[in-house]
Amino acid sequence: MAQQTMRKIPVLLMVSGGSDSTALLELAVRYVRGTGTVMFKLDEAQQAKDRLVRMLARSLVPAQRCDLHVLHVNHQLRGMDADDDEEFVISQCRNLGVPCEVRRVDIAALAAKGRGGIEAVAREERYRLAGEVLDGICDSAGVDRSLGLVCTAHTLDDRVETFYMRSLVGTGPGGLGSIPRRRGRLRRPLLDATREELREYLRSCHPTEPDYALWREDATNDDGSNFRSRIRHELMPVLRDLRPGFEASLARTMDLIASEDAEVSRAVEANVRKNLVRAGGEFRFPTSALAELPRPYARRVIRRVLLEVNPDARLESAQIERVVRGLATPRFSTEVSGGIRIRIADGFLCCSRAQ
Repeated sequence: MAQQTMRKIPVLLMVSGGSDSTALLELAVRYVRGTGTVMFKLDEAQQAKDRLVRMLARSLVPAQRCDLHVLHVNHQLRGMDADDDEEFVISQCRNLGVPCEVRRVDIAALAAKGRGGIEAVAREERYRLAGEVLDGICDSAGVDRSLGLVCTAHTLDDRVETFYMRSLVGTGPGGLGSIPRRRGRLRRPLLDATREELREYLRSCHPTEPDYALWREDATNDDGSNFRSRIRHELMPVLRDLRPGFEASLARTMDLIASEDAEVSRAVEANVRKNLVRAGGEFRFPTSALAELPRPYARRVIRRVLLEVNPDARLESAQIERVVRGLATPRFSTEVSGGIRIRIADGFLCCSRAQ
């Protein structure tokens, strides 16, 4: 056991090639190897950017125990641009001496089979592949799988955008807490940094390089073709004009919501552990136990049960409410986000993945 604790812990960085994840990669290397490498030295006027490294330190294991790896997922959605992203990430990892694994997945084909929208399927596949790759790295290193970590480069911008996206489609308090800093083996160490801060960090590390050489741009982030890009380019400028720097105060509000939500979640978690059973491919929860709960708690318990079926499901409040109403309906059945099928049978709320 003592020997196991001395082994390095695999840390898998999700790197798309965009500015956020490229900065995460360079910051992680800086954190693990220190500032002795010439390419990472900052002059005194830029030392404040070391706070980005401290963010990593708060989320990860000690630097000397980090074993860095990179996963790049090619969604095969943007033709040659996606292939160029892949080559860019491979080149960056080669230059930094970080092992890189590439996985290709035809997201459009999966979405066409009814797995969900393009963005939802892409997100689900990224996290699925991250877990799969991390498990393999841990097994090869002889490290308990539960110790390995996955890191994404979500920023404060992402968190604020997600808050408004969820507000507009409807969500519960947990959703308004926006993107959590950690969940299981997942870490998001840069949630307090803005996208522009990370870009400035890259520029400061490579002052002679133009932006197009430092990271890859995904045109779909700027063309207004999806919900997030419209929030980013139409709503956010208005909010910044109304109250410059509002992101920091909103982040504090989201932290408060998330903190209070966590307390309720602990009580819900205890209830679910007590009553939830798994039978084959189904998760079953007694409807009698739900009937005893106040409606707000029943909603939370149902959400928690559904996330047991698919942890990456993006559940909307209207979907949860539909299930709550269905508890009083014999032979009730429905399907919600994340490909989760729900039915009531023999006094149980039965939940499973749709085939």
